Amino acid sequence: MNDRKLLRVLLPLLAALAVGATWFTIEKPHRDVGEETARYKMVPEELQGVLSQGDSISKGYLNTVVELLAVVEEDDGTRVVLSGGVIAAWDTIREYRRLEKGESIRLKGRVTGYDDLFGEVRMDGLVIVGDTP
Repeated sequence: MNDRKLLRVLLPLLAALAVGATWFTIEKPHRDVGEETARYKMVPEELQGVLSQGDSISKGYLNTVVELLAVVEEDDGTRVVLSGGVIAAWDTIREYRRLEKGESIRLKGRVTGYDDLFGEVRMDGLVIVGDTP
């Protein structure tokens, strides 16, 4: 009889704890790349060279924030193509300005991968850090 009473109390508490843990995991705020400090600062050619090696060193760059000093090849309003083989998508929660072709600028974003076929680095969450003088 005491076992049934214990189960009546314990099972709802465990269920509530499981629901609470799941809720807090799902509702965690999204990552804000613009507020994070960059782990690496480099030019696109250097980043592309590291990721093209495909070894354990390149895995240290994936999902990290990288600041780039780059020259813009194209900006279509959704994504930016940088010289040196980097394609990056703008951060959708921040305001940004359209970049001009040939403009030299400092940007940062999260490295999401490397495309072996095209030899391109993929990034998202791109924000402008500052214009170069």
